[in-house]
Amino acid sequence: MRNDIVSVDAIKHDAAIAMREHPVWLGGAAAMMSVCITHPIDQTKIRSQTQIVRLGMTATARQTVRSSGFFGLWHGLSGSLLRQATYGTARFGVYAKLKEIDGRSKNAEKNSRWKLVKNGAIAGLVAGAVGAPGDLVMVRMSADGIKSPEQRLNYPSALHGIYRIARDEGLSKVFRGFGATCLRNVILNASQLPCYDVVKARLLRTGYIDDGIPLHLLTSAIGGTISVTLCAPVDVMKSRIQSSTLEGVVNIVKRSLRAEGVSVLFRGWLPAWYRMMPSTMLTFAFLEQLRKVF
Repeated sequence: MRNDIVSVDAIKHDAAIAMREHPVWLGGAAAMMSVCITHPIDQTKIRSQTQIVRLGMTATARQTVRSSGFFGLWHGLSGSLLRQATYGTARFGVYAKLKEIDGRSKNAEKNSRWKLVKNGAIAGLVAGAVGAPGDLVMVRMSADGIKSPEQRLNYPSALHGIYRIARDEGLSKVFRGFGATCLRNVILNASQLPCYDVVKARLLRTGYIDDGIPLHLLTSAIGGTISVTLCAPVDVMKSRIQSSTLEGVVNIVKRSLRAEGVSVLFRGWLPAWYRMMPSTMLTFAFLEQLRKVF
């Protein structure tokens, strides 16, 4: 038995579960359930990355509570829900469909691990395009609280925010930061989704752990750690590009590197990791449970 190749049967089984037996929207639903719990962490990460005064995660969260109250930590939640309804549904749906196609191939076992990486990258690209407007409005709504009152955008909801962006800045601006968003999502999904499948299949083959919630949490945590590290530089610049309404992309990158050095590329890594862990773990756990119901 070749232990360095993902089990073809496991890949086919996962593809069947994801696409043939269950609705394609389950991935988006699981991600939306997760973000209702984890949005305060996501908001803190974005504010940590975009604020001028450098504050840690705890200090940033305390500042939010002092200025907006406890429920201010959920400001911008509608942006997160819209993003996951579009981005989350697309990434899980496309990835599962591609796995299903590969599972039907006569050469399904050959280079299967790299096929998973390829599938994750394609899913991330498609999801990045579909979810770009929701991602943009989520970042702006989350970052609003650290701006001075006269600079705040004050979007009452995600959909209204997209309407305002299209009306005030032009329809093309709805996709501001599109390149950075897609690059981040390609890297994230090319690492996170295959890692989940690979680690899950390997652990199941050991016979020491059953296919249950502990396994889902463990495998998603490993995938989340890898993906958040690879995505950190793109994630920082994406947040800064999207939170700004006037400055050009190149100027933002140059100014950030000149003023804060290369270390700025990993600024907010800890809050990003804190956010990614519960978000990824809850999303996969919810998804696995939803698959048992639907």
